[in-house]
Amino acid sequence: MDITMVDCLNSNMVRQFMCATQLAAINFKVKMENSGDELCDELYLKYVQLIQNESNEGPFYKHYILDNNISNKLTESVITIQESTSIVSQGTTGLCTWQAGIALSCWCLKNQDILKGKFILELGCGTGLSGISACINCSPSEYWFTDCHSAVLNTLQHNIQINATHHKFNCKFDVVKLSWNDIEDLKMFEEKKPDLVLAADVIFDDTMFEPLCSSLRYFTTNNTTEIILFCTLRNSETYIKFLATLKKYDLQFTQSVLPENYSIVLQQDCPIYIINVKQNAVMSK
Repeated sequence: MDITMVDCLNSNMVRQFMCATQLAAINFKVKMENSGDELCDELYLKYVQLIQNESNEGPFYKHYILDNNISNKLTESVITIQESTSIVSQGTTGLCTWQAGIALSCWCLKNQDILKGKFILELGCGTGLSGISACINCSPSEYWFTDCHSAVLNTLQHNIQINATHHKFNCKFDVVKLSWNDIEDLKMFEEKKPDLVLAADVIFDDTMFEPLCSSLRYFTTNNTTEIILFCTLRNSETYIKFLATLKKYDLQFTQSVLPENYSIVLQQDCPIYIINVKQNAVMSK
């Protein structure tokens, strides 16, 4: 484990975007000490080097290693994401990566056959972790990142750029401003609808349930588009209200709970539900 951590901290990408790494190094040292373990000399030296850099100004970055196959090429799996340290920033929650987004990223890696060769549309893509990972690892034919907030889309463009310098994106991709409230935005899909629609942590605001479900119903009209939503259960009343809105819009669905310990990078403090919306699915009770 020591050598793995040192390799990560020596990664060119991690060293280039250091702020979140400093915090991670401090937290890692505290956890080691609390458990009664000691840092090896090489790792302790790297820790000292990191905390000596006293820059506390943004922007801030997190580094994700989503590949469960630990190997000598571990650092090649690092995906760097610029994020806000606040839950709400610039009037949106889309500038930080949420647990369901990390879960979706892990799910994509475990289900690459489902994504391969598909035209994929992500709703409310936020900082872009799921989509960037999918573009690098899962070989879809095309991937569209969509969101409605300009600050989110600007951050997303930056995250794509910094990861494209270290990884090959194995598909066409586009960044598109898409509002669920504007039916005119959906007309761009009249000639070509996606094979798969993905979204994560998009049901926290119940005022957006009807526009979201209206958009989802639009994509189910061709009987071929599959829709998969990842939803963290923070408030059971909100979740039940969303399921009721799906039914109101005549959307059939199945739901399942993500297994515990699904990935070592995922903190599952709350249940994460996977909702599959498809024209011919069995209605879930």
